[in-house]
Amino acid sequence: MTTGTPETYADDARRYLLRSRIATGGMGEVWRATDTTLGREVAVKLLKTEYADDPAFRSRFETEARHAAALHHPNIASVYDFGEADAADGSGIPRPFLVMELVDGQPLSALLRVGSGLDPVPTRELLAQAGDALGVAHRAGIVHRDVKPANLLVTPDRQLKITDFGIARATEGLGITQTGQVMGTPQYLSPEQARGETATPASDVYALGVVAFECLVGRRPFDKESPVATALAHLHDPVPELPASVPDDLARVVRRALAKDPAERYADGAAFAAALRDPAADAATQVVAPVVPPATQQTQVLGAPVPAPTPAPTTTTPAQDDASDGRRTRWLVVLLLVLLGVVAVTAAVLATRGGDDDSSSPPADTGEITIRESDYVGRPVGEVADELGELGLRVDTREVDNPGDRTEGNVSSVDPSGRLDEGEQVRVSYWGPVPEEEPSEEPTPSEEPEPTEEPSETPSEEPSEEPSETPSETPTPSETPSPTESAPAAGASTPAAGQSPQTDREVTPR
Repeated sequence: MTTGTPETYADDARRYLLRSRIATGGMGEVWRATDTTLGREVAVKLLKTEYADDPAFRSRFETEARHAAALHHPNIASVYDFGEADAADGSGIPRPFLVMELVDGQPLSALLRVGSGLDPVPTRELLAQAGDALGVAHRAGIVHRDVKPANLLVTPDRQLKITDFGIARATEGLGITQTGQVMGTPQYLSPEQARGETATPASDVYALGVVAFECLVGRRPFDKESPVATALAHLHDPVPELPASVPDDLARVVRRALAKDPAERYADGAAFAAALRDPAADAATQVVAPVVPPATQQTQVLGAPVPAPTPAPTTTTPAQDDASDGRRTRWLVVLLLVLLGVVAVTAAVLATRGGDDDSSSPPADTGEITIRESDYVGRPVGEVADELGELGLRVDTREVDNPGDRTEGNVSSVDPSGRLDEGEQVRVSYWGPVPEEEPSEEPTPSEEPEPTEEPSETPSEEPSEEPSETPSETPTPSETPSPTESAPAAGASTPAAGQSPQTDREVTPR
């Protein structure tokens, strides 16, 4: 925690005295401060200096203040004030600030770092509070878009407060983030956000499901080596199984919140909170919902012939014969059942023949799929994975090292390619992050050839000297007669390196 310099104020009116820095986020710094007018402790969020001159970031910061100030709930950190202060560095660029409720607690992310996770009971309690708070925002048309443990503050008495609506957008107004721009933290990003689609209340529910999984297991369900790989895992990978220590009813709620299809999740935060508090009732609605339609369909099928017998007896009632009327009714019912059976068999035969006619040609088209690798290389991996999945193939994405001149996230290869069977697995490789250090600066390969020159020089010098001296000292007597004749002529001169063995004999006695 960094202590502020003496008499450092967030505003030009010198109302909010900065005491110490609490944390640093993606957009700004949060300080513990004192409201000198009301005499209370507050939290002041200052936009980072490097972002203050960016109109887009300043607009997003102002949007956070406006959205958060419109929300009032015990589980949402209150916003008290908003303004801008003159630049202290002389740049002339005003620095926005946001005055919020000072929460006496710590982020949920700090609690998760202490151990391997939380027990089911506190997990259920804390996330139900988060669902209540988000439900209020969703009813106001606001989607948080960045729900994560760092934005969930927990007090010592287990009260949860949601903070940082900095990238939220009102669904009924002009938003800062447009469709196609991915915002949020990759580990808690919903599949639709990973595709660049507009976030909805169900997107916040998915993020809460990720937080619930992390609380119960001690790790995130999808956490790969890069943001791109993590986003692809949210799109295609199945949700890992929860441990046996998690109650079944709670596990069902978490799995439903993590459904890939937004329509299969809870509609908003309030529905998620209700399911957490009463998972048994939620399970009952989940069981009844799919069972009811088949029952109604059966009732409609069986009910269609039943009204038909009723008009028939009306035509025979004038006979006033109860016995014959009963027999006729029974026979009519039997006849109708027989007719229904004939119709059903005929329909089945026709359907079978039609299926045979249709299946005679389509299997060649639907059973076999032809793909060309060149159609996919160089395109975004998410787009390629979606297309191959729609063709009926199982996609396995793999990140490969980037040589430095490739675009991160683009497909590098598709294997196998050509004619494939439906359901066959295809590995889609894509380029990873661009390496920070360039390998071209390593001079080791170019310097190593020097030893090749040294050996070439060493043998050329040493052998030339050693053989000339060694033979002169070690010749056998049988080799000396030929040089002895020329030795006396040179004997009077200074001995040279190439002198004969005779000169060596004359020098040796001396």
